[in-house]
Amino acid sequence: MKAAAFFRLSLIISLILTIAPGAEAFPKRIVSLTPVGTEILFALGQGDNVIGVTNFCDYPPEALKKPKIGGYAEVNFETLLSKKADLLVLQDMHLQFRDDLKKLKIPYVVVRQESIADIYGSIAELGRICGAQKKASELTAKMKTEIEAIVSRVKGLQAPSVLLCVSRELSEKRISVFYAAGTKTFYNELITLAGGKNVLSGEKSGSPYPKISQEGLAAINPEVLIDLVGERTFYHSMEHIDLDKVFDEKNLRGQWLAGAKVKAVRGGRVTVLDGTVYLRPGPRLPVILKAFAKAVHPEVKW
Repeated sequence: MKAAAFFRLSLIISLILTIAPGAEAFPKRIVSLTPVGTEILFALGQGDNVIGVTNFCDYPPEALKKPKIGGYAEVNFETLLSKKADLLVLQDMHLQFRDDLKKLKIPYVVVRQESIADIYGSIAELGRICGAQKKASELTAKMKTEIEAIVSRVKGLQAPSVLLCVSRELSEKRISVFYAAGTKTFYNELITLAGGKNVLSGEKSGSPYPKISQEGLAAINPEVLIDLVGERTFYHSMEHIDLDKVFDEKNLRGQWLAGAKVKAVRGGRVTVLDGTVYLRPGPRLPVILKAFAKAVHPEVKW
């Protein structure tokens, strides 16, 4: 009898020692303060563990159903504490609150997106932290395959100069100034992969997204112009405006046509892309690249 009891106790201890070393506490209450981070989490199968997102986290559709904790440029620390999160997913901009984050004593990870390598790295890091390494590897492999397929379609073609506008005032009748993607951005890599050449590649601006005037536009004279206008749902203006009119493609293109008569304007090579997907360098990176490639090389049968 005693021998049997001792055997059962030994078996239990053996099982505990076998299981314990491999048992890791992966986060189950995740708050994401970045749309890209939210998208990655869902792509890694972590949607059920996400308990809070920003007002701007609109993809996948399931993310819209998650509790909102405000905008991603602002951090409400009281709300974060009340959520009892065990992981915060942040962007670089949130590091200005580093001291406050330390006081919260909540683990956090920063999603970096300055380059395509950064994006792959962020996916791998979230996969490691959440115990989803296999899904992370599969996701990046799928993205790379899709990107390689697009690149193969434009390989060897002449590379036109491309200007990528990432931000401007949409309600103006004529564009006065705008912000464009410089060479120190993931957009620069996408322009190259799409078979183009960033028209700002020779500029020595210290900003990744330099501000450009109509005079500056005339000086650089791009052959292709791609305009990222975001999503009307998130557009705000100090004035009462008609969003249907503002986001009408003819109106958006017309604003460029009314400006400097650069090669892109004269040649009808102005492409307007609306939607937040083009502002979110995450799992849908191949979608962004394909849209750019179509704009840069419309002669290819896509």
